[in-house]
Amino acid sequence: MANTIDISRSSTESDRVTLRFRVFDHNNIPIQGLNRQDMQILSTDSQGKPVKPSTIKFDLIPPERQSQPDPAYVAILLDMSGSMQHNDSGGTKKLTGAIQAIDQFIEQAKNNKIPVKVALVPFGYKGGNQCAHLYEVTQQTIAQKSPFHDITNDNLKTQLKELANIPVCASTNLHLPLQAAANYLKNEFANITSNVNPETQPRLAIILLSDGYDSTKQEQIQKLTNFLQQSPPVTVHSLGYGESLSQLRDRAQCTILIPPNDQLTADTVSKYCRLSQREIREFIIDENLLKNIATATGGIYKLSANANEIAKSLTDFLTTLREYQLIYKQPGADRATIHQTKIQINSPARQINKLTSNPQTIRISNFHYQQISLLQRINILAFTTTLASIGTLTYIKWSHHLKQQAEHNLQN
Repeated sequence: MANTIDISRSSTESDRVTLRFRVFDHNNIPIQGLNRQDMQILSTDSQGKPVKPSTIKFDLIPPERQSQPDPAYVAILLDMSGSMQHNDSGGTKKLTGAIQAIDQFIEQAKNNKIPVKVALVPFGYKGGNQCAHLYEVTQQTIAQKSPFHDITNDNLKTQLKELANIPVCASTNLHLPLQAAANYLKNEFANITSNVNPETQPRLAIILLSDGYDSTKQEQIQKLTNFLQQSPPVTVHSLGYGESLSQLRDRAQCTILIPPNDQLTADTVSKYCRLSQREIREFIIDENLLKNIATATGGIYKLSANANEIAKSLTDFLTTLREYQLIYKQPGADRATIHQTKIQINSPARQINKLTSNPQTIRISNFHYQQISLLQRINILAFTTTLASIGTLTYIKWSHHLKQQAEHNLQN
């Protein structure tokens, strides 16, 4: 995947245009730290003719300088299957590593003052073994047991502490909690996303953290993906916690040679490879499902082997809630004119050369007025003040003259 620019939306106020956008690297992770010198605007005038980029002046407000970032609702789906009791490659119990990473995610969102509400949704389903701690997710269980809280709410920390002490034993099902969380987000916040100003529409997102494999049929997954893409869209960021299939194959004993190509699948590893003391299926991650559903919804997919990598991956997810904001004066703007605008980025330090966004259609309102500059405003204020002063002095002199004339008449 190549670097991309995503203009999420645009707005106009007279001839002033505001663009909100993100820049992604080849792993679909937002690129931070770009500055005004890295960018230029490519636009057209009212006749559709290209405008010389050097003539278009603009202001860039990076994410960290924005006073009011967009609000977001994020449902974090936490795998509570039995395999989460195993240690990761760094020796940390997976459930412990996952909970520590979520805690860091919440703290960083607080520190960055990102207006995000979080629903912590544990999931774990009935399998072949007896389990006293099942977390079968529905819209009702989310509303009753895992409602959205502001990141400053202590209930999130309390819930994390409670989950950290659970002896996990359930089985993995990724499709059902994803479907329930998506339904809940869409149904609960459809009115919000459709009735508010486009500039403040909340983002809807799911973070799926799992170390397991789901045997749900591909047709069901495709239906779920299509549903997630429908308005209001829900972005899914997926995080696999554990080893890749190739790493698992290399440390297992396999009865056949499984090359690193299309033959390296969860089914072939499960069928032909064995671990000495553990059931190998407990360590297989559904990489294809996690990656495909994230890619299809514009999210990030990460595979992390230890607690430190898990924490960093969740930090990367947090950056997707931040955008650049660019404001410029549209050349040739007039009532009801239409313009095509692109953003182009050149950053040699990041090896970005003429990265250009898709065109964004800019429509100027029928109620157009020309905004005046700060200098013009100062001149108008000075002129108005001068006129007012002259008028006041004239009135004072006239009043004084009338008073003198009245006194003179009384004396006569």
